Amino acid sequence: MSQPDTHPDYPFASQADLPGVAFTAMRQVILAQAKSGSLPVLEDDDQRLTVETAHGLIGLRPGLESETAGMVAGQDARWLFVMKNAVIGQMRHIMPAVAEAMRWSDSCNVTELPPNFQFMRTTMVEQLGPVFLRATLQGEDVSAYGTKSIHFRLVQPSLEAETEWPTVAPNGSIKWTDGPGAPHKPVYTVRSVDYDAGEIITDIFLHDGGKTTEWAAEIKEGSKARNVIGLVGPMGGGLMDAKRTLMACDETGFPAAARILENLPEDATGELYLEAENGAECDYPFEAPKGMSGTWLSRARGDRLLDAVLGRYKDFSDAPIWFAGEKDQARQLREITKAAGYDSQNLRISGFWRDENVAPK
Repeated sequence: MSQPDTHPDYPFASQADLPGVAFTAMRQVILAQAKSGSLPVLEDDDQRLTVETAHGLIGLRPGLESETAGMVAGQDARWLFVMKNAVIGQMRHIMPAVAEAMRWSDSCNVTELPPNFQFMRTTMVEQLGPVFLRATLQGEDVSAYGTKSIHFRLVQPSLEAETEWPTVAPNGSIKWTDGPGAPHKPVYTVRSVDYDAGEIITDIFLHDGGKTTEWAAEIKEGSKARNVIGLVGPMGGGLMDAKRTLMACDETGFPAAARILENLPEDATGELYLEAENGAECDYPFEAPKGMSGTWLSRARGDRLLDAVLGRYKDFSDAPIWFAGEKDQARQLREITKAAGYDSQNLRISGFWRDENVAPK
């Protein structure tokens, strides 16, 4: 397969044929996503399309054995892999068979660990208030964990069998196993990072029966049996640079909210709503600009995060709205703000968990 052209800022590039995919139709899909995300279109004609994202390039080229090929480029092998997975993920939603059949022009060793995976050692777990633990993870290189993506998968060794760490699938995506050796791999937030020490700090919300709660408690009590874990990332959204914002989250979003708040401009204003079982008694530490007002909500007394946001969102029609909490509440908020004509660029609405008492829509 021929090698794609490269960009000086993104020297690692690859492309894969998209059999049966019309260039014109896929071009419209990518351009719509670029418009929605306010992403710059670097080139666009009847044979080539290139869009710049936060982590690299994505685009279309003439295929070698088909009409259309997908193209990605990144700053290094890690970001190239991230871009490939972004494309494959999108294709799985619209053309699953094409996604699985994709083969990239650069070599792909299916037995290797993914380029965005690394082993880390858990050097400390300490109590952070009554309902959180703070874990310190140390590795060789945490330079990729900047401000554009502040989340990662915390890949914990299996308790049932020898751990089967992820590999690279033939289509270039990350491959996980489903057997007894499959690791637990929830998404967590980089609360802070020390590049010189190679350390990442992450905060873990404690809840009964949680696998990560059990893992962190083991380490806190002195066990070293599972202190070596894997990190996949970075991933997800990044920090905001907003002068005014409405933010709301429950405990699952506290670490991300805290990271965002402490990086807002000093003169930022807005409103912050924090939901916990007993409100402020959870004692999670936040530092916010003086112009950000904060309100604690208590589930024990019947408060609901979505209700608080719906009571205030109309006053933030031209400002970012950031929400992290239960999935059905997140879905409702997306639908309401979309129907109200809010700019999608100003909406950062994430569902981190699902209330099993609420039927999914």
